[in-house]
Amino acid sequence: MKHYKLNTHQKSYSDADLLINQKEHPDTKIGDVVEVYDREDENSRLLLQITKFNDLRRDEISIEAGIATQFNLRKFAYVFMRRVNASDVALDSIEITFKDQYMGRSEMWRLKTYLTDTCVYINKKIENNEMQIRCQVYEMWAQGERVSCGVITEDTKIVFRSSTSMVYLFLQMSSEMWDFDIHGDLYFEKAVNGFLTELFHKWKKLGCNHEVTVVLFSRTFYAAKSLDEFPDHMRDCLQLDYKGRYYEDFYRVAIQNERNEDWCTVLTQLRKLFTSYESTVLRYHEREGVRIPAATNSTAAQGNFLEVLNISLNTFEKHYLDRTFDRTGQLSVVITPGVGVFEVDRELTNITKQRIIDNGVGSDLVCVGEQPLHAVPLLKFHNKDTTVTSADDYSLPHWINLSFYSTNKKVAYSNFIPRIKLPPIVANVTLNEGNRESEKYFLSCNQSEYIHNSLFDYDAYDEQIFQPPPAQSTCSLQRVVRAKKTSVPSLETSAYRNHDWENLTPTKIPNLRRKMSDPDIYHGTSGMLAALTDTPNLSESLASDKNARRSIVSIAPIVRPGRALINPFDPSHVTIKLTSNRRRWTHIFPKSTEK
Repeated sequence: MKHYKLNTHQKSYSDADLLINQKEHPDTKIGDVVEVYDREDENSRLLLQITKFNDLRRDEISIEAGIATQFNLRKFAYVFMRRVNASDVALDSIEITFKDQYMGRSEMWRLKTYLTDTCVYINKKIENNEMQIRCQVYEMWAQGERVSCGVITEDTKIVFRSSTSMVYLFLQMSSEMWDFDIHGDLYFEKAVNGFLTELFHKWKKLGCNHEVTVVLFSRTFYAAKSLDEFPDHMRDCLQLDYKGRYYEDFYRVAIQNERNEDWCTVLTQLRKLFTSYESTVLRYHEREGVRIPAATNSTAAQGNFLEVLNISLNTFEKHYLDRTFDRTGQLSVVITPGVGVFEVDRELTNITKQRIIDNGVGSDLVCVGEQPLHAVPLLKFHNKDTTVTSADDYSLPHWINLSFYSTNKKVAYSNFIPRIKLPPIVANVTLNEGNRESEKYFLSCNQSEYIHNSLFDYDAYDEQIFQPPPAQSTCSLQRVVRAKKTSVPSLETSAYRNHDWENLTPTKIPNLRRKMSDPDIYHGTSGMLAALTDTPNLSESLASDKNARRSIVSIAPIVRPGRALINPFDPSHVTIKLTSNRRRWTHIFPKSTEK
């Protein structure tokens, strides 16, 4: 292979990245892609596109000085150059960053058309004077690996990332924020001193200048049975949940629409708010001479998660009013001490999902708690049916990006990572009451929990669940089997008409289940207690032998009828009208479940 003497030139001399003599290369033309590399370092290869010819000396090529320095190509060194096929060096995806400007979808589409069939390299600055766009290449991927240069084709996915966007940070101040993690740190310290500190450091490293709003939010429950127990100035602030509990949502804006190069002052302000937040919220309505019911802070699962997402959507959906032309992008991040499980209202969930999809707003959920062993994020719908035979419905939302934050701390004496939290300490029982009184208290504390644990044979359940699928099953059928693992012990719905545990007789009940083909619908096991409501003596039932308990493994809940949710992994069954806004999300999911 012929080698050439390398020379460099400045941008002031020529704006072309590569200059060659056409007389020396009669077979080349404008638009061809060539590969240049040093014979002493063949691993560092540079791809450049011929955009201009020049009358250089014989056996000499010229590369822009900045590019030559970046790829360790020494001036006056001998390098190899050969022409390559553009399809062989095509990029699968590329990330382009821009700052201090507004780019709409039309500008992004025109920029993609402008970059098609061009050669790019890492940190290349792209300027288009016609569209007044300035951006820079951040990362490139080809064949599953990160590369330093390549060619953009029509099949290349271009991802635009804004360094100046509107970011809403919501910090959930639930009761877990005052708990300790496995390393002895408060979850608030893990969120602020850990996640937020690293996030702001990364923004500074990448040169980001986002417009940030930080909001602290929580939900407070009141121990009251009627509205008359509250003073007059509180009644307009209260709401009633599906269980008949009175609650109130609180929001505290720490900063609003601020841009800072150093976020240390914001972190200090959050630490000061943390010290007095709980007492301020719980005593917010206290007045001299006025009696208020006892207030308690809710857990993360019972908090106002969907409400804060809609607060950000109220601002983001009016983005076209009084637009600022020096920022692009909208993002809402919820930082929670929970594990990604939330009890939500079904109607509010559907409204939030449609608003997020229609507006194209990114919603990220960051959990500082330990990652559970089940699938998350998991939304548990409010069960407004008070009958015991009703079952709980769950949904796995595809429109939320979930992440778990973990510190780099390590325990020297153990590698154990707990996945669950210890139950709260129950009230002390005096020792002189005897074992019988303790047993009665044990059974009356939480009957549904202990009945479930006593009657369920986990060994037989595991044998049934982890059976290998049949050999003739197709790919789509295996997905349904995996969905069944997280739902119920058996897909057959049955009830027991005889309460004698030795003679349990299953009776088929009309099929009231929803379609199990939707993987975002899961049913809990609360309905398996349906057969226990009329048991005359609970202790005698719990004293039945193990063989009798093995025969009730196939108990399944009676599920109330309802409309199945949309399967996000099978868009062909979506009956909602496809608008221009929703079309932007269709490329994320596969077109068929069999692929």
